[in-house]
Amino acid sequence: MKRLYLSLKEAGLIFKSYTEQGETDFIFLESNENGTTSSVDIITFETLFRDVEGNPTYEALSGSHTFYLEATQYTMTAEEMGYQKYFDQWKERGIFNFQDA
Repeated sequence: MKRLYLSLKEAGLIFKSYTEQGETDFIFLESNENGTTSSVDIITFETLFRDVEGNPTYEALSGSHTFYLEATQYTMTAEEMGYQKYFDQWKERGIFNFQDA
């Protein structure tokens, strides 16, 4: 995921914030009309999309993913999880145009 995170950081979509666990990295997703923002912390993102860690391409992220939350296994698509619209936006912005490491 490192190359995806570097690309997101270059686009200004990675930021740090303080949580109960200390300083945490977040991925900015969107600004809402009411002035709030939506983001996901890196740990949660990696939990949901760990299965594409070595190949975080648009196609791979847009597919179906199996993950565990509190010992329960889930299989969902990016669309079902609500992330597909962000992946589409990232694709339009060229976020996925990173070089293989």
